[in-house]
Amino acid sequence: MTEPTPTKIVEIVIGIEGPLYNFLNYADQENPTRLTLDLTERCELFFRFTDELMNHGWRFQGRPIKITDDYGINFSSYMWVNQLPDGTILPPHSAFKIIYECNRMGIYTYSLFMLDPLEQKLDLDPDVENGTGQLP
Repeated sequence: MTEPTPTKIVEIVIGIEGPLYNFLNYADQENPTRLTLDLTERCELFFRFTDELMNHGWRFQGRPIKITDDYGINFSSYMWVNQLPDGTILPPHSAFKIIYECNRMGIYTYSLFMLDPLEQKLDLDPDVENGTGQLP
């Protein structure tokens, strides 16, 4: 039995701010925020790079994300996305989505695995919380 795709979409647009490589969410380009996720209800999480990073050759690694200690309960497997809702074609491995099921509360660390323009591997490990506990 499969569930329908969630109607709520949370977009995470990864960009860099400043000379110290602060990775932020540029879904709202005028007000970039930390790489937090809205985990208040079942939703589709859509990850991609800013146009600037994509144009400079940033990509996700072959496995773009890992959710620590989830065991497939709250988060689905990733699925590559090759175009935006407006029809814009995206470079390979520059966007993916996963579904958040909202089945179990807790604090999760998600790791994003990326490649910079020189194909150096980078990973980010932000913590997210969906109802219990305090973030460190």
